[in-house]
Amino acid sequence: MTTEAARRVIDDALYRRVCEFYYDEADLLSQRQMSQWFALLAEDIHYRVGFPEFYEHGTQRKVGIGNPYFDDDHTSLKVRVHLLGNPTTTTAESPPSIYNYFVTNIRARWAEQPGGEIEVDSRLLVYRVRASEPVPYILGARRKDRLRAVDDGFRIARRDAAIDQAIIQAPNLSFLL
Repeated sequence: MTTEAARRVIDDALYRRVCEFYYDEADLLSQRQMSQWFALLAEDIHYRVGFPEFYEHGTQRKVGIGNPYFDDDHTSLKVRVHLLGNPTTTTAESPPSIYNYFVTNIRARWAEQPGGEIEVDSRLLVYRVRASEPVPYILGARRKDRLRAVDDGFRIARRDAAIDQAIIQAPNLSFLL
């Protein structure tokens, strides 16, 4: 391990706290606790959800290139959370879907720039059941986050999520990653 890489390693206790943060976030999203999830965001959040582009064999696979599905800041996420969290403001989730979020492969390290931020890579699986559809919908994504340490835990300062599917088969993307 290089000296630079060694300086970026977080200790086991901090890694456990990061994992617990992600498990708690997954529970909030699964239970559609949108206001509580929104409280996990930093004021200067940048939230992007992109998609993969596939190329012929032997060429590099590029993820998240081009126009993203979502490119939000704190203000636009507040609107999205309000719409998704209130059944009277959206028909996309009426009746509400049942969600299960699974987060795994969590890798965390101190950010290169000093300031108490942690870079985190993770994988996400969303399992969605809708009353109007006979087959559950499953979506996988890769996430790259920037967590900011605060007095009461962490805040998500940046999230770049890349959906693993090139063609989305869901009738809508009325959920958060």
